[in-house]
Amino acid sequence: MRWNGLATVVIGLATMGAWSSIEAQERTVPEPTQVLGFEPGADFRLAPWTDVVDYFHQVDTASDRVEVVEIGRSTLGRPFLAAVVSSEETIADLDRYKASQRELALPDPNLSDEEAAELVAQSKTTVLITCSIHSSETASTLMACSLLHELATGEDAATRAILDETIILIIPSVNPDGVDLVHDWYERSKGTPWEGSGMPWLYHPYAGHDTNRDWFMLNLDETRVLTRFLYEEWFPTITWDVHQMGSTGPRLFVPPFFDPVNPNLDPRISQGIFLIGAHMAADLAKEGKKGVATHSMYDNWWNGGNRTVPQRHNMVGILTEAASVKLASPIFQSKSDLRGGSRGFPDHEPRVTFVDPWPGGWWRIADIVEYELIAARALLTLAARYGDWFQSNYRAIALDQIRAGAERPPFAWVVPADQHDPGTAATMVEILHATGIRVHRATEAFEAGGVPYPADSWIFFASQPYRAHLKDMMERQEYPDRVGPDGRPERPYDVAGWTLPLQMGVKVATIAEPFEASTEAVAQVKTTGGRIDGDSQTANAFYLLNRANDDLAVAFALLANGQTLERIAEPFEIGDREFPAHTLRIPATAEARQVLETVLPQRSSVAVAVTDPWHVADPRTNEPDDRSEIPRLRLTLPRIALYQPWVPSMDEGWTRLVLERFGIPYLTVHNADLSIGELEDRFDVLIIPSVGRRILMEGFRPEQTEPAYVGGLEAEGVKSLRQFVESGGRLVCLDDSTAFAIEVLDLPIKNALADISSNEFYCPGSILAVEYDPNAVGSYLTAGMPSRGSIYFSNSKGFELLDGATTSSSIMCRYASTDLLESGWLLGSESLEGKAALIDWPVGKGRVVLFGFPAQHRGQPHGSFRPFFNALLGPGSPINGSN
Repeated sequence: MRWNGLATVVIGLATMGAWSSIEAQERTVPEPTQVLGFEPGADFRLAPWTDVVDYFHQVDTASDRVEVVEIGRSTLGRPFLAAVVSSEETIADLDRYKASQRELALPDPNLSDEEAAELVAQSKTTVLITCSIHSSETASTLMACSLLHELATGEDAATRAILDETIILIIPSVNPDGVDLVHDWYERSKGTPWEGSGMPWLYHPYAGHDTNRDWFMLNLDETRVLTRFLYEEWFPTITWDVHQMGSTGPRLFVPPFFDPVNPNLDPRISQGIFLIGAHMAADLAKEGKKGVATHSMYDNWWNGGNRTVPQRHNMVGILTEAASVKLASPIFQSKSDLRGGSRGFPDHEPRVTFVDPWPGGWWRIADIVEYELIAARALLTLAARYGDWFQSNYRAIALDQIRAGAERPPFAWVVPADQHDPGTAATMVEILHATGIRVHRATEAFEAGGVPYPADSWIFFASQPYRAHLKDMMERQEYPDRVGPDGRPERPYDVAGWTLPLQMGVKVATIAEPFEASTEAVAQVKTTGGRIDGDSQTANAFYLLNRANDDLAVAFALLANGQTLERIAEPFEIGDREFPAHTLRIPATAEARQVLETVLPQRSSVAVAVTDPWHVADPRTNEPDDRSEIPRLRLTLPRIALYQPWVPSMDEGWTRLVLERFGIPYLTVHNADLSIGELEDRFDVLIIPSVGRRILMEGFRPEQTEPAYVGGLEAEGVKSLRQFVESGGRLVCLDDSTAFAIEVLDLPIKNALADISSNEFYCPGSILAVEYDPNAVGSYLTAGMPSRGSIYFSNSKGFELLDGATTSSSIMCRYASTDLLESGWLLGSESLEGKAALIDWPVGKGRVVLFGFPAQHRGQPHGSFRPFFNALLGPGSPINGSN
């Protein structure tokens, strides 16, 4: 009786404590309305990032269930937040649960079954929710505020079960800069004909919509921040990327995805995706929410997104896509406005994958928030109930990846130390290492597959937990031929091939049999650390071999500091040292030495210090030295302009990022800057990124945006461009803009693919082989390039010269005549084989450089950066009559 009485007292005290906790939560945790100033989902209301940050921190202060951390900074310096949400007891012991997740994700194969079962039992299913990576998809950041409040205050049994059994990681936005860019524009646009649209700049400073295309390349600050959070700190079991789509289809897409399935995905990942999507759809139906689609539109082949890269890291990665409004302005849709047309969603009629169509009516941001909250509760309830299934599979998949890499080929990939561009090779290795791939370095020379490799080569052993991601990066993709009964190819989601070594021009060997090597694990991959080779104090010149991308970054730094730079057109020797054609020569002045000592440690280039037969031209008379007959060309710093259309262009944004990453100075110009004429007085080079003719010529139409941003180049801009080139300027056009240049400059060139249907030729986002034309050996565009390379091609261009054109030597690069497809999908290769890929065409005193492919696509194909940089640097002016 005494024991029972004590128990009653304890239970009573516990109950009183629980009620006190409830009262404290209700008293202190603010409603979103109190901080944001409106209910999340209210018509015509968006929150600036400072208010979202303030709300998350206020909830953190008020609730023992929430810990908000700043995990990094955005591109423009805004705080990048994550809220960790769980029971009070779990929050008080987070380090232990982080350690458990790490042990599940990176398992010890020697753990006994009993120890493994105990690890799973004591862990918590960890769910990552990422919001508004695309900032025009506004609802999820507001949903995150509501979800945070529900979890921080709810005392119902369902919420308590979620808190007790899971850890929820909420990222209110993966693009904080975009939250403010969109908010501010929306406030400006209210009450205008373009309300909720017409923003004349990208909603990520560089990438726009492509923020969700960078997850294996890590070019952006935001992807770096979240990648560290995923693969170094938290190792979540499930990831949910919350998106919106167009307005005319389903109200919400939930998984599973459409075919094809990537062969590197473990079937248990796909089953987990199916399980989550089914629960979401069932709970939405229970709540009477119509218009939910599954098994359609979004496939699971491509690697590069915030849901797909985690899948290659053994995480169950999903996305949902809600129908959009006009940022926060409601839209009204009749049934006739609703349609299909996507893969697996041909129309808006009932079917197995779309059981309850939405009939039409008003669609509001509140509807999106409500649908997403229901989906969130479904996901979290499932994660709580089936924690053992998710957690045990997480570890089991990683163990199977380790075993597979040890038992069957490929056993490893070797990145030899002797690379054409060692800095780019190091960059590739660093990127993979940052995504959780284990890297080893050979401490001695070794042999694998009968081939010798030098010491300092990098080795990726396949026997590691993230083998699926490693394979998906290193292998050549073979996208299945998915052609409809009408002979038309089915468009993949995003790209078909992305093989990293091919894109980056890095030599890699696949090892198909076991081997032995003396190695050490690499904790940090150094991508910089260039140096001066030789005695810099006694040398009278420095030489850059001009093969690496970083060599051109060093060249631009020297020119920007007023240093003399020469390009030597033919191979030569100094003593017993050989130098290739296009080597760059820098006279060894004190100023040049200082620039090199400053810049080289930030790059991977090696400057060779020598005493050579050439001397600096007398700067007072500019009389060149004529001691050598080898042709030399003097380089000067070009004045580079980059055209930025007011209709935002992701290709323009990526171009800016690549130029800035390599220290190439440029000036952004718009329509008005070009229309005023006399461009040759202000620029030497004008870049037009991959933008279509209509946007270039017309831009935004009236009533699509503010009057200041209406219009394109139009007749005056075209006239100025023609005058610029004819007066000696260099116009560099990328992919889509080449058609514009060919038309307005009357070039005797055509796109051989322009009139060919997709039934005959189709190449969506793949990697193709190119050959640098033998007649172009002396070209500045091909300087430092190998004879055969790889480029990214996405329904791009293949050029032919029209009858009567006589300057075929202007073709610098052709698509390969054999083995054209290297990774991805290509139908009708004969239509492209041997066609020109890169042309340098004379117009008056100037030149037009036409890249038939996007040489800097998403900042990924480092292997084709160099011809682009060469086009900017230019051929130089002859010294001593050389050419």
